[in-house]
Amino acid sequence: MNTNIVIIGAGEIGSSLGGLLKKKGYVIEWWDADTSRVPNQKDLADIVPSADVLFFCIPSWVHRVAIASCTPHLSKKTIVLTVSKGLEKDTKKTIAEVIEEALPAGQPYGLISGPMLAEEMDAEQFGCGVYATTYTGTKSVITELFRGTVLRMEDSSDIKGVAFAGVLKNIYALALGISDGLSLGDNARGWIVAQAIHEASEIIYRLGGVRETAYGAAGLGDLIATGCSDFSRNREEGKNIAQTGICSATSEGCVSLPSLIALLGNTQDFPLLKTLEHIFAQHEDVRASVFSLLRK
Repeated sequence: MNTNIVIIGAGEIGSSLGGLLKKKGYVIEWWDADTSRVPNQKDLADIVPSADVLFFCIPSWVHRVAIASCTPHLSKKTIVLTVSKGLEKDTKKTIAEVIEEALPAGQPYGLISGPMLAEEMDAEQFGCGVYATTYTGTKSVITELFRGTVLRMEDSSDIKGVAFAGVLKNIYALALGISDGLSLGDNARGWIVAQAIHEASEIIYRLGGVRETAYGAAGLGDLIATGCSDFSRNREEGKNIAQTGICSATSEGCVSLPSLIALLGNTQDFPLLKTLEHIFAQHEDVRASVFSLLRK
């Protein structure tokens, strides 16, 4: 148990992952911009240099700033991980691309994505993470880190596909939340899941990933967990959208949607995504837009 772990972000997922590892006997250091979350919080200069593994459990839009704060103190051997699932608004880059760009050259890094609802793992229920990295030598370290916990760890070399799967999961979870908010029922939910994964596989492929990633834990698994759970922020946001037509600036799905549409250039081949675009960008009536899609 000599591995030193630092977690940037002491919100729900950061606290949950840290709690799992603490139960195994690891010493965890948390740091959060909201100092009330971490009593007696130490400075980054005091905790980052000794980190063997550094987690970023923060929203996508603060990654670049957070990494810049840590980089001066970072050991070349530290494995940097993120659980964020989003696109950077200004650059439209995935979090994997942001991390690679912001970190020193050669710094090992990866993504952990998949169905990992913090509330369930806190209750000792199953979770599944997909560790995506091009630094294959780090996989055994991350696997061992979570061995024996409720979080099953799988691995993937399709870092681009896993990154986009997380983005798409958040966006399509909004659609499932809208469906629930409109009380459309389980049949509609089933069709939306199938359509979302069909579209996601093609989008991932067009943006440089592997189609099959959409059907694994980082894609389909995460979508079902997020799109159907009462714990899900994006599902709850979708339910609110059903009533208001307004997308919140604090939802990863809402933040990522315009950037994804810009990357694709045209949503004509993706009717579910196009419907969301009509609702958010063109402010079309939510109920009319969704019923038009379902009745085609």
